[in-house]
Amino acid sequence: MYKSNISRSETVFPALIRDADGCEWSCSIGENRVEERVLLFFNLKPGCAKRLANAASKAGAPASLIRQWSKALPGSDAIGLAMRTDAGSVRLYTQYWDLLCACLDQGITELMPLYVGFKSFGDDQTRTDAYVAMPAAPREEFWPDMLHSFQSLGLDTAACERAFAPLDQDSCIFTRTLSDERTSWLATVRRAGLKRESVAAALAPLRDGPAALVAQMAHRADLLHVAGGQDPLKGAFSTFYFEISAEEAIARLANAIRSLDN
Repeated sequence: MYKSNISRSETVFPALIRDADGCEWSCSIGENRVEERVLLFFNLKPGCAKRLANAASKAGAPASLIRQWSKALPGSDAIGLAMRTDAGSVRLYTQYWDLLCACLDQGITELMPLYVGFKSFGDDQTRTDAYVAMPAAPREEFWPDMLHSFQSLGLDTAACERAFAPLDQDSCIFTRTLSDERTSWLATVRRAGLKRESVAAALAPLRDGPAALVAQMAHRADLLHVAGGQDPLKGAFSTFYFEISAEEAIARLANAIRSLDN
């Protein structure tokens, strides 16, 4: 006879997701595959890190990676957990927004990470990526990379220009990963007030390909971030991140969560 266990993943993860300060769905379009992930973000508060560490362990993150993430917590103001919807990878994040702003206020201009991702890809493969902030990056810093990524997906240049026209140095939070393993960029666009219908029109050509869910999501959810670059596992890639509710996050991770207890 089955005996309930309150530590089972089907209990732990939904509770954690409902307590998140933000939930996102992302779709990463690589050279040979498309990956969907759900990301959870939390303002750092007592007990939160322990819950994320527990969830990451259940999802298969090595103890050594979790220890690295734990050591990076001092100075952070927010933390995150991401899982692929097929349970193929799990990631832990730290954010240093307050620390970065304090350094800039003091005139410190050294490059420093805004985010650090501690990533597990299964089979004991791990990687740590530092997302280095480019404060007040002008449009000529971020737009060529973004447009190149869009064009590589077959998106219309004029439609993309219209959709992202409001994005400037005041509204774009831009980072680059600077490592031997990965060369990429991440643009947070949530502050730009992009029009959902314009973003949906720009992403419409994706509706007939393997990333059709991106085109569908663009009609009903706000675009939060765009990323792209070169990754040793995915090759050239483009990723789109959309805001979702906690209940949708639970639904999208349902199969992955069930698989963790099997």
